[in-house]
Amino acid sequence: MKTNISIQVEDTDLSGVFNVSARGAMQIAILVEQMRREGFEVCVSRPMVIFRRDTHGALLEPFETLYIEAPGDYTQGILKILANRKGMMEHMDTEPSGRTFIQAFIPTRGLIGFETELVNLTSGHGIMSHLFKEYAPHAGEIQNRTTGTLVSMDSGTATPYALQMLETRGILFVAPGDAVYGGMLVGENPRVGDMPVNPVKEKHLDNMRSAGKDKTSKLTPPLRFSLERAIEYIDTDELVEATPKNIRLRKRILDANARKRAQKGSTTEDRSNRG
Repeated sequence: MKTNISIQVEDTDLSGVFNVSARGAMQIAILVEQMRREGFEVCVSRPMVIFRRDTHGALLEPFETLYIEAPGDYTQGILKILANRKGMMEHMDTEPSGRTFIQAFIPTRGLIGFETELVNLTSGHGIMSHLFKEYAPHAGEIQNRTTGTLVSMDSGTATPYALQMLETRGILFVAPGDAVYGGMLVGENPRVGDMPVNPVKEKHLDNMRSAGKDKTSKLTPPLRFSLERAIEYIDTDELVEATPKNIRLRKRILDANARKRAQKGSTTEDRSNRG
């Protein structure tokens, strides 16, 4: 805080837990990266925007002006992403070269993870920038992630045999030989929801198989997250574990049984609130 006046840090009721206010996920990622290089180990939760109340008590949230430039072939897909994230198109132009310029008004919440989605949709040809505009009435619920995760239910070293079976279930985040632990996210589940998996399972050998057979099996290289991408990817019940040597994704509650109890408790509380 002494060297970077653009961030604010507040203590919480929990020991070792701090609320850090900054301008966007990138500034949070820069702070965490600096701490990693200094030898700290930290867990980071999903960024949350700073809400306000107007004079009548109505909830307000920050909105930004978003500028996108991309080939015209991707226009429909970009507009669909904007609509899903509560964005409203204000202006659109198409150049003779075929490139399209889009200007939109979008909640800051809708921008979390938007850049990665744009890059994937346009195969890297999309360019975006955004600028804070104003606080406006809350836009409603935004579903930023439409996929689930593969959650390790055991600790140890990931094996080629186990990962080869898991590869058919989704995109892997770990490679053979990586250390994993219970509650760690080891892959992405195409369907909504978390799937418990065992990435450390070993193949039982018999006289018909050899230990060297697995070494010849080919696995797709795992998806490795940058720190900023990881912070934007996680859900509210997940954390990014940043250490000097590794960046891992994990559940906030590592124990599977404790997670189920917490989920049942939150569901019961939601029903009572609706009632």
